[in-house]
Amino acid sequence: MNAKRLKALQNDLDHAETYEAWREIALEFDRATGLEEWKQRQTSEFYDHHLIRSRLNKLKELRKRNDDIELYYTLNEGIHGNLGGMGRSALYTHSQFGTKKLIVEYIDEVVAALIHVSKIDENIVSFADKLDFFRRASHCFGRSALMLSGGANFGMFHVGVAKTLQEQRLLPAVISGSSAGSVVAAIIGTSSDEELKQYFTLESIKHEAMKFMGWKKLFKGEALLDGDHLEESMAKFIPEITFEEAFKKTNRAINITITPARLNHESRMLNAISAPNVYVRKGVMASTAVPGLFPPVTLVAKNYQGQPQPYNPSRQWVDGTLSNDLPGKRLSRIYGVNHFIASQVNPHVVPFVSDKGQTQGMMQLAAEISSKTTKNIISNVLKATTSNMKSPALGYFLTQVHALVSQDYTADINITPNFSTLKPWKLFSNPEDNDIADIVRAGERATWPKIEWIRNCTKISRTLDSIIVEMEKEEKVLLKNETPKKPAAKKRAAPRKNPAANENSAD
Repeated sequence: MNAKRLKALQNDLDHAETYEAWREIALEFDRATGLEEWKQRQTSEFYDHHLIRSRLNKLKELRKRNDDIELYYTLNEGIHGNLGGMGRSALYTHSQFGTKKLIVEYIDEVVAALIHVSKIDENIVSFADKLDFFRRASHCFGRSALMLSGGANFGMFHVGVAKTLQEQRLLPAVISGSSAGSVVAAIIGTSSDEELKQYFTLESIKHEAMKFMGWKKLFKGEALLDGDHLEESMAKFIPEITFEEAFKKTNRAINITITPARLNHESRMLNAISAPNVYVRKGVMASTAVPGLFPPVTLVAKNYQGQPQPYNPSRQWVDGTLSNDLPGKRLSRIYGVNHFIASQVNPHVVPFVSDKGQTQGMMQLAAEISSKTTKNIISNVLKATTSNMKSPALGYFLTQVHALVSQDYTADINITPNFSTLKPWKLFSNPEDNDIADIVRAGERATWPKIEWIRNCTKISRTLDSIIVEMEKEEKVLLKNETPKKPAAKKRAAPRKNPAANENSAD
């Protein structure tokens, strides 16, 4: 196909109005460029296609001949999300849409096999053993999390990302947010599915965003904003609800990062496990408290009488981005997350973010190495300077700069904006309706090319989730009715509904 036609297709991709329209154009692009043939071919240097094909054939054969016991034990050997390297980003960034057909077939076959095992007669595999198997498989396979970065007005980009994932039924149950990202995470984590659908309509987004323009005093030149005014704005779309109450309502585990306002204190990640009685809105207020613009925040929790009271009143908190923009390690420890999706809009980060494992030219590789070297040098200089600093205020400032420089800002799948279209100079401007719509749409369009990647990488874990939920419902009925069926064995891994139920870490 000639260059003019390819340019036209690329332009159509960039201006598609819906995911469905984008998908059709992307498929046409792949057919026109020979990338569809690449997807049909099994071979690639980036994964072990022999291993995938062998495993696929075995599962197909066992399911075809209804060899339930052998299928059960074959799956018991382990289910891995990156078997033979099939989850590598290079396999999902080569074409416009999707990846190798063999990988998709294998994932679909694993899902079919799991469903088959869930329906095996209990005279062959007991209910207790099946539930135990699925819990162990879920624990070993891991889970995905969505991390929303800071980024002031560009936080509306996260709305477009979350909206797209929810429409495709791919929104992870574990979500973190820092600074502007904490606002979106809180809305997601305190809203039912039906409420989210309503919120994600464009007119609703514009309406709610303009409510939140308590920020506009900042844009008129005031140095310090009124915390009460900001909380009043937040109250219009984040209810008076604790982290524990939010989890019980939505079954989504939201995590808000906050930074100590003083030196020699550790940052925290607020959630239903580490801070169950803390009010979500106060956590968001702390996470968005940019030093010098908003006053530090004291958290508030619901006491045993159901009344609000200061939580750890001797400590105050500020912007979560300063210490832990993307809290991957903490999410791993608490929830068993091993697959991360990041929506990253911080202007100082986006130019240096790319999906790990993506093939690069020598100049790109050299730039990345140079960037990492520079980062390490700056980090070491700041660390040494801070340790010898006599001024507490300057020492605190340098500590936060060091934290900003030394953080890991990347994930397995990175969704980032094109700042040439988002206009970076509007980061701290008072957005108009059209600006809000443009930023949200930018989030949607940036997510579309990652949808099939996310769908494939999470399909097995989502299947395990749904099977376990249904079996646990059945387990409750069995226990309630005291049927002769043997109830599930003692849990070897925390259930998917709340995978951190046994976690004692006070993050």
